[in-house]
Amino acid sequence: MTAPIPAERVAALLAEYLGPHTARSAVRTFARAALKVDPERVRPEDVPRLSEALRPMLRTLLGTAICADILGTLAREFP
Repeated sequence: MTAPIPAERVAALLAEYLGPHTARSAVRTFARAALKVDPERVRPEDVPRLSEALRPMLRTLLGTAICADILGTLAREFP
């Protein structure tokens, strides 16, 4: 079994809160804006930067506590 592409893992986690389409769209948008790459080219070491780029949107849409939970999960999975 191969490990999921990092952007797919981020989108899967976000999908629990935003729905699958919005989660994929957010990851695509922020990967391109913050990392200047398409989502399939996001490397594990890029996830912390992607997470920080997503932080303001997540905090606004989901609140501080849920945002912190999501980013904490990603920080543990992608140190």
